[in-house]
Amino acid sequence: MAFRAVHAQWGTIFAHLPDLGCAQSWEAVWKARPSAPIVCDECRHPMHAKTSRAGLRFFTHAPGAPTCALGLESVAHHLLKLELAAAARDAGAHAELEVPGPGGAWRADVLATDPTEAWKTALEAQLAPITNAGITDRTERMRADGVTSIWFSDRPRPPWLGTVPSIRLATEDTREGLLVAEGLVKFHGRGWKPVPASLTDFLAWTFARRVVPHTPRTPLWYPQRALPTVWTAPHYITAETAHLEEEERQRRIREARPRRQAAPRAGGVFRCPRPGPAAAPAADRNGPRAEVRRRSPASAASSADAARTDSPHKRGWPSHLDDTNRRRTGRAPVLRASRCSTMNEEDACCSQRSFS
Repeated sequence: MAFRAVHAQWGTIFAHLPDLGCAQSWEAVWKARPSAPIVCDECRHPMHAKTSRAGLRFFTHAPGAPTCALGLESVAHHLLKLELAAAARDAGAHAELEVPGPGGAWRADVLATDPTEAWKTALEAQLAPITNAGITDRTERMRADGVTSIWFSDRPRPPWLGTVPSIRLATEDTREGLLVAEGLVKFHGRGWKPVPASLTDFLAWTFARRVVPHTPRTPLWYPQRALPTVWTAPHYITAETAHLEEEERQRRIREARPRRQAAPRAGGVFRCPRPGPAAAPAADRNGPRAEVRRRSPASAASSADAARTDSPHKRGWPSHLDDTNRRRTGRAPVLRASRCSTMNEEDACCSQRSFS
């Protein structure tokens, strides 16, 4: 099944166009008697015009034809090419199907050109499996002849997506037709987010260079896949660069902090130690308490007797308590709160403890 052929008088004709692309009707080649002089554009074998039960128009090879790549084209591939061509025309470009390159080095499914021929872009519909090396080689051959290329697929997860400038399309129940499902992004926050757009809008932005291919340096947020190449606007590329520069600046600041703290010690500069809690003053070795500790047992006993006989009675200590405490404990009463040698010293110590 093919959708283009070569007429002996009209040149290349397309089955999907109402006028075949040459101001002729479909009936002029379909069921014509004698048969219309049309041949395959690839193998030059004779072809016939046919129509399916659903009304799809196409060309088929006459019996005895060799193996031809044009005859192996699927209906889905052809319909996707028609969608690409229609969207390119709606975006303001001139679109032509199955355009061969110089010397037959490549063939574009849809070649979109500027009316002034300032640029040429090949729109490739890729539904069959292909390796990354194969799709890269075909892209480079077009680029060598000054033709940029964009690859499209409506399959759920094409493995080559992002290897070359490419877009995954999806069909929604809307009047906009095919929509961009993956490959068009914008920078937001710290990563890339998908941008919904119609196929026509995407091609219009591409032709006007409002979106360009870019290799992202920050992650693509889920559910997007990490694609090597995406499409985005130039100002989003600038935003990503500014974000990375700010992250690098913050990283250098964090790394410089430990070095600044260690620099005084490494340079031999004396640093005063952090002041701790005030140490309690050392006890006076010549104070009254030290004197008490240095006394002999005999002098200590005499001091106790002096404290018992002098201090309590001077302060009104009841004398009958001396006899009661002596009978109970076998020793004279001693004031527990005082460790001073005399009551005068005790009063001085207690007063200091009360206001200090």
